[in-house]
Amino acid sequence: MQASNGPSAFHRTLAGPGRGWAVLALSLALALAACQAPEAAPAPHAGTTASATPAATAAPAAAPAPAATTSADADAATADDDLPAPLPDDSYRNATLRPEYSACVGASGGVTPALQACGDEEFAYQQGRLRAAFATIVAGPDGKAKDALMDEQAAYMDDTDRYCSWNPEEDGQGQMLDAQSCRINRTANRADQLQALTSK
Repeated sequence: MQASNGPSAFHRTLAGPGRGWAVLALSLALALAACQAPEAAPAPHAGTTASATPAATAAPAAAPAPAATTSADADAATADDDLPAPLPDDSYRNATLRPEYSACVGASGGVTPALQACGDEEFAYQQGRLRAAFATIVAGPDGKAKDALMDEQAAYMDDTDRYCSWNPEEDGQGQMLDAQSCRINRTANRADQLQALTSK
């Protein structure tokens, strides 16, 4: 297409005498705007319902799709939600317990009430050891060392309550048995520590 050096006959006719280039400039501006602007949807006639409006013009622009996630991402997120809070040290997981407890667990057949009964029995035994050792310390002479030990014992029990707990309204039997095992281990380990102090 050849470039035009002046107004076409059509634009000269519209401009008429005395209107000159102003009308031409306005005509070109309108033509350029019409080429660049998106076509507006026609307004519905009065009395039409929303269902008569074409879906392409009635629906708002769709939101951008979320970033694609893999099944591995979803599994990792679920696993993180299911994991308990990390324990501060090994005293919550391991302790030297009686052979009778191991035998009881072995004979339980993995049945929750039987496992719980084994744990209750072992916890009562370890708690008896802890109380006896602590009573010996309480009966001893007063002093800064005794005061520090009392504070240490209170902090130990607070940490045990914090990490060895379960919520019966939200947690299941597995979490209950884990909390029981945690408490047994902490009690047995603390009993060992206090008995070692009283034997000096």
